[in-house]
Amino acid sequence: MKDMKKLIITLAAFLLIWGGWYICFPYFMVWMEGSSFFTALPDFLPVQYELPGDLFNYMASFLLKFFAYPAAGAAVQAAVPVFVAICVWMVVKRLFKDSDGLFWMSFLAVPAVVYLQLTDITLVKVCVMLTIVTAVTLAVLVFTCFARISVKLPKFLKFKWLNYAVPALSVVLSIYLLHAGPLTRQHEAIARLAYMGEHEDWDGILKSVSRQDALSNGFMRRYVLLALSETDRLPDYAFRYGLSGADDFVIRQQDGPLAMKFNILFYRALGLQNPVIYYAYQQSLQSSPGLSFDAMRTLADAYIGLKDHDLAARYVDILDRSSFNRKWVRDRKEKLEAIRGAEPEYQMTGCRFIFKDFYNDITALVARYPENKKYADYFLCALLADKNAGMFINVFSQAAVRHYQDTRTMPALYQEAMCLIATREPQVLDRFPVNETVWKRFTDFTEMMSKGQTGQAKRKYADTYWAYVY
Repeated sequence: MKDMKKLIITLAAFLLIWGGWYICFPYFMVWMEGSSFFTALPDFLPVQYELPGDLFNYMASFLLKFFAYPAAGAAVQAAVPVFVAICVWMVVKRLFKDSDGLFWMSFLAVPAVVYLQLTDITLVKVCVMLTIVTAVTLAVLVFTCFARISVKLPKFLKFKWLNYAVPALSVVLSIYLLHAGPLTRQHEAIARLAYMGEHEDWDGILKSVSRQDALSNGFMRRYVLLALSETDRLPDYAFRYGLSGADDFVIRQQDGPLAMKFNILFYRALGLQNPVIYYAYQQSLQSSPGLSFDAMRTLADAYIGLKDHDLAARYVDILDRSSFNRKWVRDRKEKLEAIRGAEPEYQMTGCRFIFKDFYNDITALVARYPENKKYADYFLCALLADKNAGMFINVFSQAAVRHYQDTRTMPALYQEAMCLIATREPQVLDRFPVNETVWKRFTDFTEMMSKGQTGQAKRKYADTYWAYVY
């Protein structure tokens, strides 16, 4: 009966910690799987790892493959502290007299283990810890087979209520750490945005990120701007979400897997496969095995897009040997067959990368693909962010011929920019007339500013280009 109670307490602890991981970090666990790699191919171990030195990296890669499904990943994460608790309990039983009253000791390490997990997204430290705990437990079990040890502890350490109170407090503390520990909810939020971007759920991104979040967090701002572009709303709402310059569109100064992931999505949305491939290789190099599931899936899709059957097939075949990519592979097999025998479409001339200078490269893109409205909007919004009215008019004059022949369909930001330009060049409204409602709002804004009501004007017209300029 006593053993049954201990089993129930242990099982309850597992389920509660599992629920904590599953609720707090479902998308981040998927991201963790994408940043690692494991395959059953015979050359994976000797090529990527040198045993015994890389044993823990190999173990971590094996465990991370289960994170492709949040429920499975949460089960692995919850099993770790429970396994440690079981090991501690086995040691307590072999070392102490009347150990039934000391069951609570097995849960003392649980919060510490959860904290370690929250600081170790590669699981390498976790695997080291599990190996040490297992080795110590086995050593104690073997030693006590030959030398009986029965340490007697004071009675106050064996109160029955401790067997219930300590496990409960340990689990509560563990769940609190999941909610407020070093792996923050912001990490989960960004991983969720990356997941939605991967699945082109742009409306979902716009619904999940508030204006305040975008203003305070560079990652979130970039995802919102990308979602606005993909839903053709960038020239209407860019400044609502804090656009302040061309560098808000892509991440240049920051390394790291999350940054690489965003840049891959950005260039994929622009239809530029070369920089997608570049960042996918960079993403792989930052993972422990020097490869990663997410990068390999990205490369396979990029080479399929370039109609390079041989290269795409290599990555698809490797992923076919992994445990949780079978559905993804089945979907790509049809695409591979469709490009079999096709001539690869590598772009050998013209603009291939956007790495050094946004304006030079976006100018080249707009010149090369003048029919592409997305490129034009990125260029125009960047010029507005830099308050470059002269170049804006020059570029817009050319873009309007293709994209805004009916000035009544001119996006809000462009109309607001025309209002400002018209204060110095009234004739611009003859070429690009603005909506009467927009002009009335602008008149009201300027009157409030002239009366010294700057704060009220900025609050009333906070989403406008005028508020940004002033």
